[in-house]
This record gives sequence, C-alpha cells and structure tokens, in this order.
Amino acid sequence: MAGHENDLESLAITLSKSVASILREKAELKLSKEPEVKKKYIIEYNGRMRADGMEKFNDPTFVSVVNYFATAKDMEKKNILGALIVYVQQEYIATLLRLLKYPPVDDENENAMLDACGTLCNIVAGRFKSEISTLGFIELEMSPFSNYKNSASNGVGFCYKEYDKYELTFYLENKKRLVVEMTMGPIPKRK
Repeated sequence: MAGHENDLESLAITLSKSVASILREKAELKLSKEPEVKKKYIIEYNGRMRADGMEKFNDPTFVSVVNYFATAKDMEKKNILGALIVYVQQEYIATLLRLLKYPPVDDENENAMLDACGTLCNIVAGRFKSEISTLGFIELEMSPFSNYKNSASNGVGFCYKEYDKYELTFYLENKKRLVVEMTMGPIPKRK
C-alpha cells in the first residue's frame, strides 16, 4: 500500500494547488501563507467518517461534502472511492462567494448560506476531479454536494479500506478561512 500512500499525498498536494488556483483566478486572492497540509487518521463511527466544522473553527461553520466514485455503476451501488469536505466559517462564506464573483448571498438566510458552501464545494471538487484526470487516472464520477451546519451529524461516506485523510488549511487576510479534507481509495489509471 506504500504506493497508494504516496498517491494520496500527491493528490493532497494537487488539491492544495487547485484550491489556491481557484482563489487566485476567480477572486484574485493571494494566500497569506502556504496552505497547511496534514495527514490525519480518519475518525470513523458506524462506517462513516466524522466531519465536524466546530473542530475546525470553534465557531458556527458550514460543511459541504462531495463523494467520488470510480464508475457510474459504483455510484448507483454507493461504492464510494473518496470524499472531499469543505468547511467555511459562517461569518466568511458570503464574503468569500462575493470575492469569487458569485451572486450576493443573503447571510441572514441559512439555506442560502448552505447553498453557497455547496457551490464552493462543487467548484473545488470539480477542479480536483479534472486535476486527477490530468494526472493519468480515470475520469471519476462525482455526487451532488450535501450540506450541513456545524457538522455532518450522520458522518460522511468514504472508502472503507482507507484509514487516512488529508486536511488542508488555507489562510486569507492572515486568518484561517477555509479547510478542505480529502480521502481517496486507490484510483485506477487510464488505459
């Protein structure tokens, strides 16, 4: 499995660069410092991965999740290959989406804020999916995003063979503003 561990680390670095590119290209935002990339153990309960935004920001947080699948058939069968989770502090999501040039978000409307976080998650997950493909892996299938306030109460689906995830922390305006977690099982190479 050492080869897969190296793939997982290189995917985390790719994801880190993808997020930085999105922020730079769409919002002309420059990171205050290099993203922190940390390998962590998956905390699992009843076959689901814990996703708690309050642990990331100790403040109200929006959480959005996208799952990846090797094929459409795997998606139908819910054979999850990977997960990408985006965490954004409630007080910053409307600002971040405005900077990314998306329509204004009513920060008094929780559903609008959840959708905003889901939009951001979709942008990140879609770019990451494209980057994975350019690395020579198969084109993955991607689920629609799921949104939560503070935490995914029932956890997040992930590849049951995985024990590790990567947590990427992004600093904007000298503050921790965005956290992205990713775990991925072995992805088949393109033939």
